Amino acid sequence: MSRLMSCLTSGMAGLAAALALASPALAGPIFVDDFQDGQADGWAATGDGDVRLTAYQDNISLRFTRRAEALTTVSTRGFGDVVVAASLAGQSLGRGDACLAEVSGDGGATWQTVVRLEDDGDDGVTLVRGEIAPSGGDDNAGLMIRFRAMGGLTTLCWGDAVTVTGEALAAAPDARPTVDAVLSGARFSAPVDLSGFAAPNDAVSPAGRASWQLTLDVARADMTLNVLKDETDDGPVEKADRATLPAFDFALVQDGGRLIPLRRGPVVSGHPEWDWVVEPGRVWVDDHNPGWLRAALPFALEERNANCLHNGVLTFRFKPGGSTSAAVFEVASETCAYLKFDAWGQAPARLQPAADTDADAVVAAYEAEIAARLPVRPLSDLESLYPGFDASRLALAAPVDGDPQAAFGLVLDGTHYVGGCRTRHGDYPFCAVLDLPSYSTAKSIVGGVGLMRLAALYPGVTEARVRDHVPACATGRTWDGVTLTHALDMTTGIYGSTAFEADENAPSMGRFFDAPDHATKIDEACGLHGRRTAPGQTFVYHTTDTYLLGTAMADIVRVRGDADLYDDLIAPVWRSLGLSPTIMDTRRTADAARQPFTGWGLTYHADDIVRIAGWLADGARIDGRPMLDEGLLSAALQREPTPSGLPAGLPGFRYKAGFWARDLAPVLGCRAPLMTPFMSGYGGISVVLLPGDMTFYYFGDSGVFDWAPAAVEIAKIKRMCP
Repeated sequence: MSRLMSCLTSGMAGLAAALALASPALAGPIFVDDFQDGQADGWAATGDGDVRLTAYQDNISLRFTRRAEALTTVSTRGFGDVVVAASLAGQSLGRGDACLAEVSGDGGATWQTVVRLEDDGDDGVTLVRGEIAPSGGDDNAGLMIRFRAMGGLTTLCWGDAVTVTGEALAAAPDARPTVDAVLSGARFSAPVDLSGFAAPNDAVSPAGRASWQLTLDVARADMTLNVLKDETDDGPVEKADRATLPAFDFALVQDGGRLIPLRRGPVVSGHPEWDWVVEPGRVWVDDHNPGWLRAALPFALEERNANCLHNGVLTFRFKPGGSTSAAVFEVASETCAYLKFDAWGQAPARLQPAADTDADAVVAAYEAEIAARLPVRPLSDLESLYPGFDASRLALAAPVDGDPQAAFGLVLDGTHYVGGCRTRHGDYPFCAVLDLPSYSTAKSIVGGVGLMRLAALYPGVTEARVRDHVPACATGRTWDGVTLTHALDMTTGIYGSTAFEADENAPSMGRFFDAPDHATKIDEACGLHGRRTAPGQTFVYHTTDTYLLGTAMADIVRVRGDADLYDDLIAPVWRSLGLSPTIMDTRRTADAARQPFTGWGLTYHADDIVRIAGWLADGARIDGRPMLDEGLLSAALQREPTPSGLPAGLPGFRYKAGFWARDLAPVLGCRAPLMTPFMSGYGGISVVLLPGDMTFYYFGDSGVFDWAPAAVEIAKIKRMCP
């Protein structure tokens, strides 16, 4: 499927924009239009002036001039506590002129102001945000929203980031049944709170151990998919395929109340849109139906050839003798900036005794996985441990689209303080195994850690030349002198523009991201740009550079032992750390090359990434032995006397060995620079290695990148200034 060209950027460009926006109250999204798809569908233009979409840097807005208007209508049926928010910028406004965003709940008879911009704020760049809970906004099939210019010949206005949020109204019992009712045959007509998929607090676990094969008849599934945001350029066939499921046939081991899939991590399905990720769930005695057991399994749908994850839960009843109810499922959250939806439904299910499985080994491995995790406590516990600490500050800014973040938390003194796993319909009931995408954090822990590991095994390999290991880059002299270090640092000297992420977001990158095969990807990566400067002098953000690094490292690993870059160089490190099976594989090209994406494509749990961060901060040792090149690791983590890496896009930011770094001194009021390493991923992913052996993380998909408020709050617990 084809995606927006910027889908694999680190997202750092969004930080500057995010700092300029206030945010509306957090509630479920009803309507979102930020015009980033290049369309103004549903907006009607009237009045004296011009209405069109225009782009500034990476952002697209709706421009309206003179006395022009642009109007759209939104249905808020079934929602209360409705809030409308929008952003405005203006230029060349005279005295009495204004740019307005307005809303009407009475068919246009009266209008209420969402935000008004006058001549004291018309710099042509800054987007000013406003919000209102409009009268007549609740449960309204025809809520009207308009942008309006009120000025002269030179008046320019831009509207952006329109969101309508609200809380679902209580539905009639027959319209919104419980999960138990759906399992008994009631119509599943709308999403329900995910608590209905969880075991009760007093649930009784069955005794014994059994092996099962669970099969869903997906061809007969009754599935509803409600799209909340779609910035893809998918056609009708692809959109129709989204509303279907891949074949589901998984072996499971039941150990008392635990239900453990044998296959973990992304399972390539052959479906045109989706692959499965299935995680361990629960089994309990169904008090409402004597003789029956109830099972629940958390899962994610992962996009083919992509890294978005849409998280859900399925549940069914069964009798050990063989009877099985239909499986009921719901998807209510994702980490995916360009495609958001709720999905719910049911499918015929069959649970049969499985063929021979080594149940003892499966259970032992799962118990070892659980034992290796960090101890977990609610983030709110820190408020009682440290009076004056405000845990809500770690949730960062409320996203402008009203969509809750997937996960956030803090590791402090060896304990993992978790902020919860919110969805649009209640908390996710299996937070410990919520699947998270790496996106560009993989540049750090596959590209960076991979080269550090390779350098520890084969000293000097960092100076190997890319063209010697990537035949597609060997033609001509463009790649002369470019080493693996240059590719990891994104300082190849081969680029189109030094404007921050202009190359990464260029339309030409679509061919690289969309290609399913290695030959096309590597040809694009080698040939997209020409030589501009000598290697090592200029940082330009390129996912293609990390893909080239991965290709070169894969060749070196093969030559030295007929091994695989990820399976044989990187995954063994994760196994030594006892990480989850979910991280033990990576997305790859769909051809014989099976090239790891390197710069994106991992799936993992929050526990996995925070333990990797802690391990790196502690010197990356296993059994007392350093596993990575110590010099390269020290540079990546800014432990040299002077800051490592070149300036990277924003004031006080640097990039080295796949890791970003930010000077926290201005934020915390330190007298000396405090370069703080962090990993960043598309859409709103940050993993920050804070001073004092602390790790803060935030996984979202609504463009929230500024983690400085969290750092300021965490500094109340432990001093970070040098």
